[in-house]
Amino acid sequence: MRVSTLQIYRQGVETMQSQQTKLQRTELQIASGLRIMKPSDDPSAAVKVLDLSANIEVINQFSRNVSVAESSLAFEESVIASVNNNLQRIRELTIQGNNSSNSDSDKLSIAQEIYQRLDELLALGNTRDASGEYIFGGYKVDSPPFANIAGTVSYQGDQGQRMVQIGEGSQVAVGDSGEAVFQQIPSGDGNIQVQAAAANTGSAVIGAYGLSGVFVPDSYTVTFAQTAPSDPITYTVTDAASSTVSSGTYADGSSISFAGAQFVLTGVPASGDVISLGSSQNRDLFAIVKGIADGLARPAANSAGAARFHNDMAQGLAGLDQGLDSITTIRSGIGARFNNIETLDEINQDFKLQLETVLSDTQDLDYAEAIARFNLQLTSLQAAQQAFVKTSGLSLFQYI
Repeated sequence: MRVSTLQIYRQGVETMQSQQTKLQRTELQIASGLRIMKPSDDPSAAVKVLDLSANIEVINQFSRNVSVAESSLAFEESVIASVNNNLQRIRELTIQGNNSSNSDSDKLSIAQEIYQRLDELLALGNTRDASGEYIFGGYKVDSPPFANIAGTVSYQGDQGQRMVQIGEGSQVAVGDSGEAVFQQIPSGDGNIQVQAAAANTGSAVIGAYGLSGVFVPDSYTVTFAQTAPSDPITYTVTDAASSTVSSGTYADGSSISFAGAQFVLTGVPASGDVISLGSSQNRDLFAIVKGIADGLARPAANSAGAARFHNDMAQGLAGLDQGLDSITTIRSGIGARFNNIETLDEINQDFKLQLETVLSDTQDLDYAEAIARFNLQLTSLQAAQQAFVKTSGLSLFQYI
């Protein structure tokens, strides 16, 4: 077979180019640390790398969401702590003011501080985060959730609770609505509420109250009557349908019990005085605090005024206690969410480590093997170059 000089040159060049291509690929692998430089290097492994990388990126996004959630909850918890401190101070002032030895001016001074505390409480309800969003507005984050209209604070937000996904199929709430924090405060003892009518003219003051059995929910009215000053004071209990539920003779300091509920009354109710009893209803903290301040600011000119004052203070203290309990529950919920976030984040990081291990095994380069292969390919290229030089030098013209 006759081999032409052109064919010898072509084969030599092709051989060297092939060796150079292999050497260059190995050099790039060593420089990048990756075994797969393009999908054609290992199609099945390349698909696996894409899936693993996508899953790792999802977990990285979960980690960023965790940071956002923890920051939001930490900020809310600090605001809630301030609300708690505010209420504790108001409670101290209420106890200080609920003393018969205080003059009207003394009580007015205490009332002025409580009004200031009420303004602080409203400001806390309208707190904004670093992004300028109102944290207690639910989904309405662009406008103040609470507005003081003619002395009455109303909620302008909604009941939405913003959620952040921190794991596969796992979300966590990063805030609470203002309604849940400030307005869903059970009245009374959380089961029933007992309240003296503002128009009462007697000196009766409501004492301890609570359930005495299975409470029958209804709106009950206890009406006192006395035909003549020498006659005993009697009472009649009626329900919302004006049906008589119970009746009896009143004795100072005795307990009045009916429908699974009871309360103690001290003092002397006047004929026609009314005490209402019913199921606990939700109230808002602003109304509770304002009621206390208004009661302290109102002069008590007589025994009826003093009784109304003490009833208002007792009702306010009960509301504050319920509010503090509610705030404690909110803070406990925030703590539980923190624990949930921490647990899920640990799970995410463990899973990410597993994915990164598999990804490394799939795409990372074995440097020992690659360096040995590089040296072998370099030797092969050098040999091909030297062979080409020797072969290209073979010509009859050298011997003529």
